[in-house]
Amino acid sequence: MVGAPVVLLVFLDLACAASFDSELDRVGVISGCSIYPFVWNILLAARNEGYGGTPTTFAAPQERALQQLLGVPEQMAFAALIPLGRPVKQLTKLSRKPVEDFAVLERWDGPALGPIQEQD
Repeated sequence: MVGAPVVLLVFLDLACAASFDSELDRVGVISGCSIYPFVWNILLAARNEGYGGTPTTFAAPQERALQQLLGVPEQMAFAALIPLGRPVKQLTKLSRKPVEDFAVLERWDGPALGPIQEQD
């Protein structure tokens, strides 16, 4: 990561973020729904230009230090660190599990989601 030509830091403005799970007795995940698609779009755009990267959140415990170092306002929450560079090899074929191996219908223990049938 130290040798990456570009290191992007992505922050989320907490004044604008929806957090409908903030009152639940667990770690909130809803706020990420608005920022991580943006992070994904950054990665797609980078790939289109011949670059590769991966989002990481390992710097989150140092959020306050990052804010101070970079002059980031307090209402901005650290969301991702993305090192970008030219990959040694651009992957073109990915292997994925079939959807029915991990998606189900109606309930957690419901039947596997199979191919979608078109209705007449």
